[in-house]
Amino acid sequence: MGFGKKFKSLFIVDEEEDSDAQKKAEQNTRATNANPAQPSAPVTQPTQRQVQPQPQQSSESPKKTEDTRNYFQPEQPAKLSMKIGKGEQSTAKPQSEPTADAEPQSGNVKRQILKMISDVIDENNIPGTDYYELNKIIESPDFIKAIPDKNARTISAFYSLKAQDPKVTKQSILNSIDYYKDVVNKEYQNVLSSYNATVEAQVNAPRKEIEKLTAQKQELLDRIATIDKQVSVLQQEISDKTLELNNKKADYDASFDLVLKNLNEEKTELNNILQ
Repeated sequence: MGFGKKFKSLFIVDEEEDSDAQKKAEQNTRATNANPAQPSAPVTQPTQRQVQPQPQQSSESPKKTEDTRNYFQPEQPAKLSMKIGKGEQSTAKPQSEPTADAEPQSGNVKRQILKMISDVIDENNIPGTDYYELNKIIESPDFIKAIPDKNARTISAFYSLKAQDPKVTKQSILNSIDYYKDVVNKEYQNVLSSYNATVEAQVNAPRKEIEKLTAQKQELLDRIATIDKQVSVLQQEISDKTLELNNKKADYDASFDLVLKNLNEEKTELNNILQ
C-alpha cells in the first residue's frame, strides 16, 4: 500500500454539493483537458492554492487566534477551504466522557463539520511545502485523470514538489501529518469544552432546578400531610368534646326540668291546701 493510500479520503468532499461556480469551473477544466497530459509531466495544483516554489519552512507554527465558537449553538455556515471528507456516513463518536448521564450515541459524519475542520486546518497551514500541498495535488481531479493509480500519482506529486523545494522529504511530509493531527485533536478538545459547557447550561442546570423543585414539592407534601394529621386530630377532639358537652347539657336540661316540674307541682298543691 502506497503512502498516499493511507490518507485517501482525508481531504475529499463529494463534488455534487459544490457551488455552481465550482461546477462551471470543473466543466471548463474538463473541456480544456480533453487530451490529458502525460503522467510524468509536472502538475500544477488546480484548486485554491497554486504550487509554486515555497519559502523556507518556518520553525514556528502558525498562530491561531483564540476560538470563542460555541459548537453546540445553532450551526453557522462554514466555508469550504480544504476537502476533508466524502459524503455522510454512520460512524462511532470519538471516545469521550460526556457530562450528561445519557449513553454516547453513534453519530453521522456531517459535511458542515468537515468544512469547519477544513477551515481549522487551512488556518493552521504550515508555511512552505508539506502534506497540505502534497495532498491537494494528489486528490486534484485533473491529476487523478492523468494518473489514475494512487501510488503512482503520489510518487509523481511528491517528486514534483521536491523539484520545486529540495527541503521536501518523506520525513518532513510525515512530520507535517503529525502536526495536522495535533491541530485537529486540539480543535476537538475545543469541541468537547463547548459540549460540556452547553450540557452544563442546557441539561445539568435544568436538572438541578428540577431537583430543587422536587425537594420543595416534597416539603410541601410533608407539610400537607402534617396539616392533614393536625386537622384529623382536631376533628376527633371536636367530635369528642361535642359529645361530652351535649351529654352534660342533656343532664342539665333533665335536672332543671325536674326541679321546675316539682316547683310547679308544689305551687298547685299549696294553692289548694292553703285558704
